[in-house]
Amino acid sequence: MNLVKCSKGHFYDGDKFASCPHCGGGMPSDSVTVSLPSGDSSEVTVAMPASSAQESVTVSQYAPSEPVTQQSTAPEPVSFADAMSKVQSFAPAEDDDNRTVSYYSQKIAQPVNKEPVVGWLVCTAGKYFGQSFTLKSGRNFVGRSASMDVCLDGENSVSRDRHAVIIYEPRERMFIAQPGESRELFYVNDDVVLDNVVLKPYDRISLGKVNLMIIPCCTKEFAWEDLAESEK
Repeated sequence: MNLVKCSKGHFYDGDKFASCPHCGGGMPSDSVTVSLPSGDSSEVTVAMPASSAQESVTVSQYAPSEPVTQQSTAPEPVSFADAMSKVQSFAPAEDDDNRTVSYYSQKIAQPVNKEPVVGWLVCTAGKYFGQSFTLKSGRNFVGRSASMDVCLDGENSVSRDRHAVIIYEPRERMFIAQPGESRELFYVNDDVVLDNVVLKPYDRISLGKVNLMIIPCCTKEFAWEDLAESEK
């Protein structure tokens, strides 16, 4: 190693660089050259010219007497079954007690990925004129909120949550209108709904400025469980 100090005080290896790699200057006239011997641990004092602000510079070099070999440890092979067991150990366990099985999931042998439609509400007056809303088995909540089964977003004359409830009762295969949790009233064929009202095909349901007409899919003549019975 050829230790060189440039005019700006930077040290560098003269064997590797013709000029200072830090500031780009050439080799100054007052630079000194020193060779460091190898050994376990050695120090050498370098005498500087009188023009230098420092009288001497002590350079330490460490060179181990024995070579050090770095060993890389390869990871132990893991079987696919062991890897999957570790992944599954972090997966949340399903809590069957918190899962509700739908009526048609019990009645129909083939898998039911989504609740089958049992009927529709068709808008005959209001912002959604001409559009239909699907009804499922059980309770269908009607309101402006996005969480409602029948969402009438933007119809300010309709309450946000549960203005009305439309029920399909699968055992009797009937539709029922039921008062919601809103202060606002709604009507079936212009009669106010204060209790359960059995709905017939094409009955008119009025909520604020919105009119909806019920179109059944499941009736006494047909319901989804009839398909399961015919396959037996």
